[in-house]
Amino acid sequence: MAALLAEFGGILRSGRLTRGPHLERFEREFAAQVGVGHAVGLSSGTAPLEIALRFWQVEGKEVIVPTNTFVASANAVLLAGGTPVLADISPACLSGSYAQIKARLTSRTRGVMVVHLAGIIPPQIEEIQQLCRERGLFLLEDAAHAHGASWRNRPAGSLGDAAGFSFFPTKVITCGEGGMLTTDDPGLADFARSYRCHGLDDQTGELVRLGNNYRLPELSAALGVKQLARLGEFVAERSRLATRYLEQLAGIPGLGLFPPLPDQVHSYYKFPVLLPPGSNRQQVAQCLQEEFGVETGSAYWPPCHHHPLYRDHFPSALFPVAEEILPGILSLPLFIGLEQADIDWVCSALALVLAR
Repeated sequence: MAALLAEFGGILRSGRLTRGPHLERFEREFAAQVGVGHAVGLSSGTAPLEIALRFWQVEGKEVIVPTNTFVASANAVLLAGGTPVLADISPACLSGSYAQIKARLTSRTRGVMVVHLAGIIPPQIEEIQQLCRERGLFLLEDAAHAHGASWRNRPAGSLGDAAGFSFFPTKVITCGEGGMLTTDDPGLADFARSYRCHGLDDQTGELVRLGNNYRLPELSAALGVKQLARLGEFVAERSRLATRYLEQLAGIPGLGLFPPLPDQVHSYYKFPVLLPPGSNRQQVAQCLQEEFGVETGSAYWPPCHHHPLYRDHFPSALFPVAEEILPGILSLPLFIGLEQADIDWVCSALALVLAR
């Protein structure tokens, strides 16, 4: 804390509150962490998605997005002038299903967005990569939940043509607010640096395109550098807590769990469980809160196709897996500072509520 406050003091004394050395360092170290050539700091986790989609000129084209994601994923397509085409999910990862993506391809498809929901990289990611290569489509990772996650030793953020990370306060690492675009494409990186500053050329200062103000301030970048240095520690602790959950919950009849696969490092941004058939998620959540003081969440409810903006275009019949599974998904508390005794309390409370 003292080191961070000293950094903040230095930034304030310098008067350089934006586009300074802390942002450059954060971008450089984040790119190295992910294993890509470029990282561009931005004002939110939505901004990298929108900017990448604008670079790929999705206007009038379709982009396939899993219905089980925060609405920002689909909204970014609309903001970039494209049409989001929602697809059903895989029960293994609550997100991108290869079969559903393939089924939603049309002559207007420009690319595919995969979402590493809760920090789980879809186990069919290699099949999705190959499909995109064969069809000449871009692959965009929504890695908002996936800092430190990997598949076969390849980090989230390096598995597609570009990725977007979020630094919202609840994320694995945070800047308070902010985001990061990662890519090996120097053209996309240059476009993003220009777009985040109203479309000005990053070298000449000339206006070369219409852009917006999506800058990440120096104070946020300084916090990001400190957080990034502890990413391995944070993911290891989340994994330790998740392992305790998996051990304690294994004996609850009918409860579905999502343990990591052998090739997978799970960042455990969320710890979702699938309640036994016949359980009412809202009632279970209410009992846990009111009787045991345990606050829970979802991952996600409602899915995109239930929101009014998308509902008229995407009937529920198109999403049989999501309709069957998502009403029963409950996310249990998982955060740095959670104690083993807290996890045991949550697991005992859940067992008691479900036993009724």
